[in-house]
Amino acid sequence: MTLISRLVFFKNKKKTPAKSSDRIKINDISIIVPVKDNQKGVDNYLDNFFATHHSYSSPKEIIIVDNNSKPAIEICSRHLASGIVKLISCTTPGPAAARNFGALNSGGRWILFNDSDCIPTKSLLTGYVNADNGSIAYAGNIHSVGKDLLSKYYESQEILMPLKTYNDSGDFVPQYLITANTLVWRQAFIEVNGFNENIKIAGGEDVDFGLRLSQVGHLSYAFDSILLHDFSDGFIGFYKRFKRYGQGNRIVEALWQTDMRPKPFRPNKRTVINEIFAKLQYLFLLFGYIEADRQTSLVTQGLPQDWRTE
Repeated sequence: MTLISRLVFFKNKKKTPAKSSDRIKINDISIIVPVKDNQKGVDNYLDNFFATHHSYSSPKEIIIVDNNSKPAIEICSRHLASGIVKLISCTTPGPAAARNFGALNSGGRWILFNDSDCIPTKSLLTGYVNADNGSIAYAGNIHSVGKDLLSKYYESQEILMPLKTYNDSGDFVPQYLITANTLVWRQAFIEVNGFNENIKIAGGEDVDFGLRLSQVGHLSYAFDSILLHDFSDGFIGFYKRFKRYGQGNRIVEALWQTDMRPKPFRPNKRTVINEIFAKLQYLFLLFGYIEADRQTSLVTQGLPQDWRTE
């Protein structure tokens, strides 16, 4: 992922070599999906979930967290009839606050964070069970729904996959997490006080969260847990996404005292169109990074809020 490709140089020390005491069981997973103004996304997510999962492979619950949508999000009767779908409302703005509120109102030993513009596949949950190795959190896999040039670029760049690093055994491990598809042990979530609600945008809040988790235990990949991401927002979405990620770079830089200024890069798959996309991605990241300078003081004024006191 180009967003923080240079964070590989960040070094941290784990407080303890903590591992989860709870094995991953599908019926003990609470799925949290924050949403703002994306009724279509919620409908698609739930339609596809129930088309690929049956009663014997159902999670404990699916919690849709409406974060000030106008009009308010609704859940259709056929989804409510499943008995596992819940709709709650979080008035504190930002995906970090919405995820924390969803976690506060969940009951599973494991918390799975997905985005409302994603589509589940049949391996979404089983992929995590198969990857269970005692880690405190897992990074799932993300593929693109579309086959257009932009969607192919997103996928080849692994935009929504944490940067791959190696552990002492030579295995791939993530240094942070991206919450389009990530599973977290509840006790570890509590230990790091959840997401930093001072970060109001969808950019950098999950990286900061993942870095804090990496200090208290081991993170792993769950490559077989596949979620599809809808990038049909086109070039305007491309611009907004990477501008926001550039802002996230600056926020993570301020919080973790590391150099996160975007630098030019070459695409993973070198075609003429991908070279153009890579240059534009760099420029949009840089624009967001520079613009965020005047916002970072609001993020770094205090410690992350304790989600348990809400």
